Amino acid sequence: MDHRKLHLIFLAFFLSLVQASAQHFNIHNPITLPDKSQESNIAQRIGYTNITIDYHSPGTRGRKVWGNLVPYGKVWRAGANENTVFTITDDVQIEGQSLSAGSYGLHLLPDENQWTFIFSKNHTSWGSYFYEEAEDALRVTVPVQNNLEEREWLSYDFNKRERGMTSIVLSWADKKAEFNISLDIDEIALENIRKQLRSDAYWEWFSWCQAADYCAEYKINTKEALEWIDRSIELQENFSNWDVKAKLLRQSGNQKEAEEAIQRAVEVGSDVYLERYGRRLLKEKDFEQAEYVFKQAIEKNETYWRAHFNRGHALKDLQKRKDAKKSYELALKYAPADRKNQIKESIESLK
Repeated sequence: MDHRKLHLIFLAFFLSLVQASAQHFNIHNPITLPDKSQESNIAQRIGYTNITIDYHSPGTRGRKVWGNLVPYGKVWRAGANENTVFTITDDVQIEGQSLSAGSYGLHLLPDENQWTFIFSKNHTSWGSYFYEEAEDALRVTVPVQNNLEEREWLSYDFNKRERGMTSIVLSWADKKAEFNISLDIDEIALENIRKQLRSDAYWEWFSWCQAADYCAEYKINTKEALEWIDRSIELQENFSNWDVKAKLLRQSGNQKEAEEAIQRAVEVGSDVYLERYGRRLLKEKDFEQAEYVFKQAIEKNETYWRAHFNRGHALKDLQKRKDAKKSYELALKYAPADRKNQIKESIESLK
């Protein structure tokens, strides 16, 4: 008689005892007692995708675990008590293999040098006693590693955390193993963005601008993003949406139209937005354009000390030290008291 059948016979016997006891004592609502193996869960959100594992965490309690308490070559529930449940809200790749959104019973087939993680379509059974290979959705095999320190309690942890991917480590006693999870974060994001743009967000210029800017940041979906930013401009033109349009036009190779878009952004932008844009240009070392933008900000608000101050930086980098000093002095004139020492230091640096 194999190991699995012995477990099933024992479980059936145990349940019959429980049922008999309940009938004897006329028990209809048994109480819930604390689990010896504590219930645990981990959760991670990548973009719009939630990844969770719900499990019970057994302890070693001085026992030899691998190859003894957990036999090699036998499917095990990868935890304690009920199924360990792995849940994903979108389709993912596990070690490069596809797994559809849903909840899965997570089992383990351990060996001395490698472990096979099994994702079963049945996630409601008790442990691995009722596991059936025919219900497998996916199996992935990964190498086993030694723990630097003995782990008393079984645990799952997220390890690698990069854009569009993570990994999960199962660690217990002296061993651990890790499997990678990746997903098409941009395709999932675009699907969600399109849905949101059909809600109340449809009427807000900022929503369309956000959607287009996401595409510009990651250099994706440029054609549709240009349609989105045009919708934003149609609702309310401002520096932000014209700036995003300029980025998208540059990415699509339309340099002349991009320059026209950024010029329009400068025309309609407030002093605050122009000063921020100028600082961005300073970081890009486009000092000439930065100086021009700061000048435009000052024309919109002559007392805006930040624009004078940063225009001074641009002029200094352009080797126009006399003009830089004049800009710093105007900044000093309009700046609040707690900023004046900083500006004085910049003036001193010109000497």
